Amino acid sequence: MKLYSLLLGLFFTSILKGQEYFVRYNHAGYKTLGQKSLIINSTYSINSKPWTISIGDSILLNGLIKKSITGKGDHTNFPFNYKVDFSSIKQNGLLQFNFEEKSYHLNINPDPYSKYIKEVLRYLRQQRSGSHESIDREPGHFRDSSALVYNQLDEKKEWKETPIKVNVSGGWYDAGDYLKFSLTNAYTCYQLLRAYEENPSIFNYKIYSKSQLNDLLDEVKFGLDFLEKCYVNDSTFVFQIGDNRDHELGSRLPVNDTNPYRFAYTSLSRSQMAFASASFAVASRVFSSVDSTQAKIYLKKSEELFEMSLKHKGVYWYEKNHEVFYADKSPFDNMLLSASELAITTGKKYYEEQIQYYSSLAGKGYWASWSDFNMIAHSRAGIYYSRSSNYLISELEYFEKKATEVNNIWMVPHDYTWGSLYSFFGVASAGILHDNLLNKNTFGYLAQEVIDYTFGKNNWGTSFIASKTIPNSVKNIYSQTYKIKKNLFPIGAIAEGPGDMEGHLSNIKWFSLSKEAYASEKFNTQKVVFFDDDTDFQTMETTICGIADGIFLLSLISK
Repeated sequence: MKLYSLLLGLFFTSILKGQEYFVRYNHAGYKTLGQKSLIINSTYSINSKPWTISIGDSILLNGLIKKSITGKGDHTNFPFNYKVDFSSIKQNGLLQFNFEEKSYHLNINPDPYSKYIKEVLRYLRQQRSGSHESIDREPGHFRDSSALVYNQLDEKKEWKETPIKVNVSGGWYDAGDYLKFSLTNAYTCYQLLRAYEENPSIFNYKIYSKSQLNDLLDEVKFGLDFLEKCYVNDSTFVFQIGDNRDHELGSRLPVNDTNPYRFAYTSLSRSQMAFASASFAVASRVFSSVDSTQAKIYLKKSEELFEMSLKHKGVYWYEKNHEVFYADKSPFDNMLLSASELAITTGKKYYEEQIQYYSSLAGKGYWASWSDFNMIAHSRAGIYYSRSSNYLISELEYFEKKATEVNNIWMVPHDYTWGSLYSFFGVASAGILHDNLLNKNTFGYLAQEVIDYTFGKNNWGTSFIASKTIPNSVKNIYSQTYKIKKNLFPIGAIAEGPGDMEGHLSNIKWFSLSKEAYASEKFNTQKVVFFDDDTDFQTMETTICGIADGIFLLSLISK
């Protein structure tokens, strides 16, 4: 307890030296017709000091710093915090915010964000398993093509070795380790497919694809191929490859991994099968104009998996000691999502009836992640059933209330926890989908605040998307590849971002934070912490779900 208190003291006592201020803004830029603002964190009062925004020699806007909007608290470690709104500027170009003899570049253009999708999608290709088309490292784990099956015992979270082997090669590694999960692969496929449906024109390019498909469809096809392998037959569904022992082998590249425990764990678990069904349903629409034969196969698999999810009501996951792997305890949001996508794809009344049944069971999750996909599911079900629209509105009103609290200067939509940024993405995307569904302009503004936060309008002035074109972007991703290959920059990685202080302290014994990383300590608060350090798996790991969430949000806000 004494050690814990000491650590609290060390983290909470951030040293702010002398008179300092920091201008925090979106380094990627602002949309021409969108909302635009920046925040100034300061150790001293700068009330009534003048500022200007200019382009070349012309001043477009000027004003005086208004009263501090809040003092030191959960969201800022500074006693004075100011907001400058410049939404009235509609001129495109590279502008300058001028304050106290310093200038800060502000980029304004109609589409400042879609170009980063290429970089983020590139990172997903780096996460490929068993593919000669992966990048930044040699491929590995081709032995997954003959993985030993471990079958579930009597609907318990216990598994037994069998003599059977299955081909579960391919798919994406989940995060910084080399485990693969059907749930997160299905989630990633779904978000990529929906991004393509929402804004196909921004994906009309080929950089890495060696097939006839563009980069996004080529990537999602790779994920779908893996999901097809997971669905072995109506009595065998593989939900996980590898286990906790993957984490005990130290840093290594896939090509050098000699892990003998890459078993294929099976379970007819409702949550995993339903999400795979939803992904295949969307895939059947997207690929109908590309490969009609394959599209029909996807639809067949989607409907079969939906029926299997109706029949088998248990939900299961693998856990060992303190490690719990993707415990998606409620299947109802996934069932609602699958029914909704099948209704959209087939037009069958049967699936509309299933929507009405699962809408109430899914209810409100008050979260956004692979385990709580309620808002996205309701945004799709809302096409057919108004109750789902009402659930979506209730959740968004909850997040809006959080975002608009007086001291919440960054307008983040919920409390800080592990993987906060990815959940912020989910809330932001749901806000846009709500406005599109009901043809209203109600919650979409929350998405711009999340985008601003992601690209640098935050405590640390850091872009959480790794890009060489963005000043002060993250660079020290928690990744075996980039830890070993230090000469490589992790292009397109999206850090999990700021986390809760309590959770960080509980894991601090596993971190070896560098002196450079500690330089940002003064921007942390009693509630939120962030370090750009490749040993910090809370703030700097990148997951494929986070990558998919980021691509989906960027595609929506770039329309």
